[in-house]
Amino acid sequence: MSPLFDPIAELYERYAEITDAIYRPHLARMLPAAGVRAVDLGCGSGRFTGLLADRCGHVLAVDIAAREVAIARERRARPNIEYRAGSLLDVAPDRDGRFDIVLSVNTLFHLFAQHDVEVVLRHVRSLVAPGGAAVIVDIVTPGPRAVLMHRWWGLTDAAQTLLRRRSVRDAWTVLRLRQHPVWMRHARTNQPLTRPAFHRRYAELFAGAEFLDTISPFACALVWRAPSQR
Repeated sequence: MSPLFDPIAELYERYAEITDAIYRPHLARMLPAAGVRAVDLGCGSGRFTGLLADRCGHVLAVDIAAREVAIARERRARPNIEYRAGSLLDVAPDRDGRFDIVLSVNTLFHLFAQHDVEVVLRHVRSLVAPGGAAVIVDIVTPGPRAVLMHRWWGLTDAAQTLLRRRSVRDAWTVLRLRQHPVWMRHARTNQPLTRPAFHRRYAELFAGAEFLDTISPFACALVWRAPSQR
């Protein structure tokens, strides 16, 4: 989550609530049943951090958008969750240790405009403890990234929301967010991978990962188990 999202944090929180059911069942299946320590990289308002808190004794949840982290602390605080405002690249094994579960949902692509993909993925992999798991869902681009295409995808998203939830209000919320100037500025600057590139680049660094392509036309996921010994 970029600090660019701070001005639309409340609207994005509502959008996340609307799209929650798209991701949550898949995450519940992909995440390991239990662990000691977990980290949520790009936790946003903490919507999925609770899935980790249900499984682990301690959860570190990090997001660079301070307003999103504030919402998480206000609405989704738990004794075993530590919310931190900051870059996920600042989470370091020598300071924070390694984690039995590393989760990241729709976040890493934000970094690819300023950081090499391999550097980002190596950093994420370095946080996984021996025998631990990484569960990563990220946005992929289904086609050309012109502004008009993003506006069209926003309309499509709103229409699908109306069909899925039977709610004009929810569809209007999706449309407002997806057409918002802040969102459109973000859409012009982020650099998500294509789906084939996601498979290729992640497979290079997460050998043996299992990929999931059925969540959304705009998302791809993987589950990776780290070797027990490195």
